[in-house]
Amino acid sequence: MTKLFLAVSLLTLAGSSFAAPSPTTLLLQGSVSPKVSLTVTSQPVAQTLDLATTQTDLNVASVNEQSNTKSGYKVTITSANLGKLTLAGGAEVFAYTLKYGNTALNLSSAAGQVVTNSTSGVVNQSRSVTVSYTGKPAESMVEGTYSDTITFGIAAN
Repeated sequence: MTKLFLAVSLLTLAGSSFAAPSPTTLLLQGSVSPKVSLTVTSQPVAQTLDLATTQTDLNVASVNEQSNTKSGYKVTITSANLGKLTLAGGAEVFAYTLKYGNTALNLSSAAGQVVTNSTSGVVNQSRSVTVSYTGKPAESMVEGTYSDTITFGIAAN
């Protein structure tokens, strides 16, 4: 009887060690944070504009936009002097127009202009910044340095 009990016990143990395991799963997961950025690369001519010579679409900078958002992004462009070159320490102004890519900008308000890109997914593109103006002879302008500061910002939609 002891032999029979031992044989049944051994068979029970052997049977349980060969049973198929219940299925289990492994979850692999990672996440990517949204990222938007831009880089402005100025051309040397941007700081040495010849105000006596008329310019049409003179390339003064390039802007590289990068985004990985699902909803796209917007670039906000503002002008410290509301779209005019202003004489340092004076009230005299020099009118100009600015294009971002092929879009003419209206910088006459403090809010500036928003350029929206609704492309979802990965974007890495560059746009040119060009300036146009009608030149004026030096004798018709007060001497000094005329300038404006353009600010570019980027945010997800």
